[in-house]
Amino acid sequence: MTKHKKTRQEWLDQAIVLLMAEFKPEGLKLPKYRATIGLPSSGGFASKKRTIGQCFYPKCSADKTTEIMISPTRDRPTEILETTAHEMVHGTLGAGFGHGPKFRALATSIGLVGKMTATEPGPIFKARTKSILKTLGDFPHRKINVDVGRKKQTTRMVKVTCESPDCGMVFRTSNKWIDASGEDMGCPICSGRTTIG
Repeated sequence: MTKHKKTRQEWLDQAIVLLMAEFKPEGLKLPKYRATIGLPSSGGFASKKRTIGQCFYPKCSADKTTEIMISPTRDRPTEILETTAHEMVHGTLGAGFGHGPKFRALATSIGLVGKMTATEPGPIFKARTKSILKTLGDFPHRKINVDVGRKKQTTRMVKVTCESPDCGMVFRTSNKWIDASGEDMGCPICSGRTTIG
């Protein structure tokens, strides 16, 4: 008889249940959660500051579930579990808390460390979730590498600000025009000195 392998969804569903047990000692009322692999509403394929997880609060869901999206650019079990826990912290607190003091207090209490907008699993989190990861096993997904074949953007518009307090003109131009004008790029309105960058 062939052993049934978990799907991504079954893995995530079980991860939610097991992580909820880790939140209970904190004495919190937990919402109904549902997690899936999917693209966050923005920044999912960004080259810098890529969004790797997102929490949608119950008011966004037809059945009033707290929905968690995990980016398909991740596939290591520890990453998936940590991102899920991070988004569960958002869902537990509810809308309006961002990554502020209450978020920090709850996130650090379950062992998440580092910058709160990009938490990492600390020693406490790793110890508390070791048995969870053993139960869950490998995550049945291989990450999408969105950077393969991506053409790098070479044109960047640079901010230029007039230094004259009477003018204050702000505009953007390419490095080509900055190089052509040298150090003396004047304001197109008052011909005054400008600051580049």
